[in-house]
Amino acid sequence: MKDTFIIKICGLLFILLLLAIRPETAPALTGRINLNTASVQQLQELPYIGEKRAQAIVAYRRSHGPFHSLDELVEVADIGEKSLEAIKPYLALDTGFPRENSPSAVTVHQKISTAPGDIIVLTDGKYFPTLVDYLKTAEHSIDMTMFLFKATASPGNKPALLLKELIAARKKGVAVRLVLENSGYDESLNKANESVARKLRKNNIPVVFDSPDTTTHAKMVVIDRRYSFIGSHNLSHSALAYNHEVSLLIDNTDLAAQLTAYMDTLH
Repeated sequence: MKDTFIIKICGLLFILLLLAIRPETAPALTGRINLNTASVQQLQELPYIGEKRAQAIVAYRRSHGPFHSLDELVEVADIGEKSLEAIKPYLALDTGFPRENSPSAVTVHQKISTAPGDIIVLTDGKYFPTLVDYLKTAEHSIDMTMFLFKATASPGNKPALLLKELIAARKKGVAVRLVLENSGYDESLNKANESVARKLRKNNIPVVFDSPDTTTHAKMVVIDRRYSFIGSHNLSHSALAYNHEVSLLIDNTDLAAQLTAYMDTLH
């Protein structure tokens, strides 16, 4: 009888021990945290997310724009697949911007025509449709230098659409070439640029990278050695769809020649 009692006590203690060492949970969370607005302090309420990881998430959000899927968290330093699965149930995702197919996101667009010497200011979302138009109508050359070219499989991803336009232009016989940043400190940027480079090279489009010793922060596109797009827009969905950005479209063959000559020095 005494032995049976001892066995029961030992079994109970064993169960309590298992409960004590179970994976960390987030009992303080009664709802979901919005990944795109959460502070460092709020993120630390998540399982396995300490101050260092929380700061890394916020830093990634500041440099890359809002997250477009929870799976994108694996691009953040020190966030692996296991950590992602543990925190997913506690996360919500709201970009705070209209979806691509929502009525508020629909705009009427007409191609901008220029004459030699014209300078057109392209603020925010005006850049993307204008660049698409000029890529579609390129006759003989497209020269591009970009700090970041991040195309994803997300529906409506704008850089992915530009990638398709470059490939389509090459198939029509347009000479296309790119110089992309090879960062000495940002592996997530390198991963995005290398992914795009592989897809372009498969379609006979030459891509070269700059030296990791010098950051190539330039963002410029020269079409037909006449039309120059130059300004702050990276080829990321955030820059093309959400951010406040400003670039110029300049119709000037002398400027185009100077920019392409400068591009030749970057690799």
